[in-house]
Amino acid sequence: MSPDTDVLIVGAGPTGLMLANQLVRRGVRPRIIDRHAGPARESRALGVQARTLEIYAHLGIADQAVALGKRADGAVLWAQGRRAARVPLGDIGRDVSPYPYLLVLGQDDNERLLGDALRARGHDVQWNTELVGLAQDTDRVTATLKSPDGARHEVTVPWLAGCDGARSTVRELSGIAFEGAPYQHVFFVADVQMTGSMAPDVLNVYLWRSGFHLVFPMRGTDHWRIVGILPPHLRGRDDLTFEEAIPTLRHDVGTELSFQACNWYSTYRIHHRRAARFHDRRCFLLGDAAHVHSPVGGQGMNTGLQDAYNLAWKLALVVSGRAAAALVHSYEDERLPVANHLLKRTDRLFSIVVSDNWLVGLIRTRIMPKIMGLALRTAAVQRL
Repeated sequence: MSPDTDVLIVGAGPTGLMLANQLVRRGVRPRIIDRHAGPARESRALGVQARTLEIYAHLGIADQAVALGKRADGAVLWAQGRRAARVPLGDIGRDVSPYPYLLVLGQDDNERLLGDALRARGHDVQWNTELVGLAQDTDRVTATLKSPDGARHEVTVPWLAGCDGARSTVRELSGIAFEGAPYQHVFFVADVQMTGSMAPDVLNVYLWRSGFHLVFPMRGTDHWRIVGILPPHLRGRDDLTFEEAIPTLRHDVGTELSFQACNWYSTYRIHHRRAARFHDRRCFLLGDAAHVHSPVGGQGMNTGLQDAYNLAWKLALVVSGRAAAALVHSYEDERLPVANHLLKRTDRLFSIVVSDNWLVGLIRTRIMPKIMGLALRTAAVQRL
């Protein structure tokens, strides 16, 4: 048994870094590894929700996150190019959270904050280190790791956490099925400087018969992040450039769009999948290793961070001998239903947002913006 490690964490994205921080602050000794050379420089995840900021406050990094990000106090809904409704996000949770807004902060910035917090606690990520083998006994896990020079060695630890993303090696080596399917649609994300119809300092949601575009305000003058769906005639192109996507953007967001720069651009496909189990004896799956879904609703990164928060305190009690090992079973009992609910909700919403059916398209562009704008102003919804 490795004398200085209680929990081996595989994957140093936001979920793994959150788990490591929460374990350290509770007196548990983690070791966190990642097969990549260093932190991500680009990211698709953007929205940091109130509950995540409350958890960040426990780590002492909430104020840094707020200062680093861009507060979106509302959302403006556009239907067929016309402004249809404004949703005042800040009013929804003003009485229930000190962070009653959506914080727009990229996954890369979140990782940097969490990494700095971990180093301040005397721990760091072991980069260029890959999990290549896994075996479990009743009281331990033996992991085979590959070092940057290709050498392999074994470490034995009491617990192991798979925070290694949608293509999780931990999940694969544990033989846990990843049930679900891909969506047919192709997403794109672009980090740009531009001017146009967008309302400032709010999330702009453009709804069209053929899909949607989300335009997030970022730090800096005229700095925006665009997330959208490519039209069918562009979906088969792996080499598609941002310039080729501009005509679609101008059609959907406004002909007056003027681009000063595109800092980076990427296309990607998404899946809706869930691991058959989140817990296998002494191994756990968290974040994208356990569940992936549509980005509609901005739940992905936040759910992974909350997975980590849920597991950390339970492992800490078990490792310290203050609770029986059976306590960790409640991680799956509590988080798997959350993932199920999230998958159903985001899949249903995504289906409405991208459906080609003319009636659904009519509802999406004419009725849904008005219903959302009205519903999110009611006292009952604001208390949720």
